[in-house]
Amino acid sequence: MLSLYEELAEKIKREPELKTRGGARADLGLMLYSRREEIAFLWKEASAYVSDLPAQDCPELRAALAALSPLFGERG
Repeated sequence: MLSLYEELAEKIKREPELKTRGGARADLGLMLYSRREEIAFLWKEASAYVSDLPAQDCPELRAALAALSPLFGERG
């Protein structure tokens, strides 16, 4: 069973064109926007969690945090 995110991401893959206003892209944007505070909180908690671990632990989580750091990390 797919999550709502996975379902919308699959629709976007099938129809990548930006022909219409709305659709799966708009739905995904609204979904993420409606949970923006929870996503930011999750990033902060995950970042704090991995900072207490040895550098070799959780490489996938560290990679995800690095990819999202321009959005949620400290600005220079």
